[in-house]
Amino acid sequence: MEQLSDLDASFLILENKRTPLHVGGTFVFRKPSEDKAFNFNRFRDLIESKLGSEKFFRKRVQRSTLNLEQPVWVDDADFDLNNHLSYITLRNTPSPCTLAELSASIFGQSLDRRRPLWHVSFVDGLENEPHYDSAHFALIIRIHIAAIDAASGEDILSKLLHVSPGQEALSPPTPWQANVPDTTSHWLDEAYNNALSIPKKLAGLALDTASSAVYGALNERLRNLNLPEALLSAPATPFNKKISSKRVVDSISISAESIRSIRQSLKEVTTNDIIMGVCAEALHNYLSETAKLPSNSLIALSPISVRSTSLDVKSGNQLAASLFSLATTQPDPIQRIRQIHSAATSSSHYDAAISAARLTELIPSCMAALSARVYSEFLLAQKYKPMFNLPITNIPGPQFPLFLEENELVEQLCAAPLFDGIGMSLTIVSYNGKFNITCTYCPDLLGQEMPFSTFVERALERILILKDEFEGEPQDNKEQTGLIEDVVGLVNNLFTFGSRSNNESAEKQKS
Repeated sequence: MEQLSDLDASFLILENKRTPLHVGGTFVFRKPSEDKAFNFNRFRDLIESKLGSEKFFRKRVQRSTLNLEQPVWVDDADFDLNNHLSYITLRNTPSPCTLAELSASIFGQSLDRRRPLWHVSFVDGLENEPHYDSAHFALIIRIHIAAIDAASGEDILSKLLHVSPGQEALSPPTPWQANVPDTTSHWLDEAYNNALSIPKKLAGLALDTASSAVYGALNERLRNLNLPEALLSAPATPFNKKISSKRVVDSISISAESIRSIRQSLKEVTTNDIIMGVCAEALHNYLSETAKLPSNSLIALSPISVRSTSLDVKSGNQLAASLFSLATTQPDPIQRIRQIHSAATSSSHYDAAISAARLTELIPSCMAALSARVYSEFLLAQKYKPMFNLPITNIPGPQFPLFLEENELVEQLCAAPLFDGIGMSLTIVSYNGKFNITCTYCPDLLGQEMPFSTFVERALERILILKDEFEGEPQDNKEQTGLIEDVVGLVNNLFTFGSRSNNESAEKQKS
């Protein structure tokens, strides 16, 4: 058994029917010809042969006694691959139904916690889709965020994808034998410890509730660190409210050549600066046209995987996160890109990421998961300004084609989970000469019928037009937009800050 971290357990507790917290995407493949026989049955055999040795795929979450200690990962003695694979054909779905609509519907469904937290849908019948025909099929993959991060996903996907096409001889699957240790003594010990710690935990819960729980405490402590005010005053937007269960998964592909031409004109900026600038321009235009553009710039969270490639254990979410301003108050998109670049390269005090695991250290450790439930249930996202407006994840991929046996991967749409207060997420994946920007959002919050990808497309067009017209030196960055330094490292024993200050004041009075 392996106990979940505070962070991963919080993901499980924050989840509800409106906010399923899984990651994944829709991967579209093209057969070499329409008469090739690759189908759902072959894919099932491939999964069973290739992934049978992956421990994660056969582990489920086991709640602890009284549900007060963190859950643990245990082998699923009743594992059945049929519970994790499904076949869908768009030919038989109610019309009209697009692949994007099907993906959004599937990503809006929670995974069954009684089983390992992953699922794959095999979809064919794409001949009525734009740019697809009967030679195309798709895989819609969902994996719970508590179980896996992007780097782990690449490790597993790499077992299926290859740099050259070719059908493989599959080895017979190894019979599954779950490791079910004798847990009687463990649960008795845990129950005994719980009996001793329940009063303390309940007292802590009451204290957190009285102080409006996690977000208020975290926000207050971050402000005490004298970080740049611009990074702690994310403005309210239409998509920073309570979300519904509805989802839209909307994507657009941008050629690498377009981004390269912008970079050659602006010279000193990076590809990442330009991609972030395109997203910022799209958000600027959306808010200007459909809502009121805030007087403060939007703040984005950029998750980065920090999982070591030397780790043997592939489960577990190991991320870092950086906060930066999108400079949306700047009307000129070229200047905005330069501001984003300037901040990323010149900030010396805020140039390291916040470790996601460390974020839970800003909350009393014994209360991290319980406080997360209080935060969710009392909708505290509505009572406090968010520290960031949306996550933007940039995932670099290979610039050459990949194959699932003989079938070429032609497109990736990577969806992201949404939370109350965070009703939009942007995910960028570069692959084989293209950047695919996927917008996952709650349509009830955006309040407009036009897909958000239209704003992204218009943003790119405007930047391509202005890149050759822009002259002059880049302006100084007037906002502190750099990455935040690891907050935990700034102050030793942060949660004794108040008492330490009081003690220091008392010592001064004595002297």
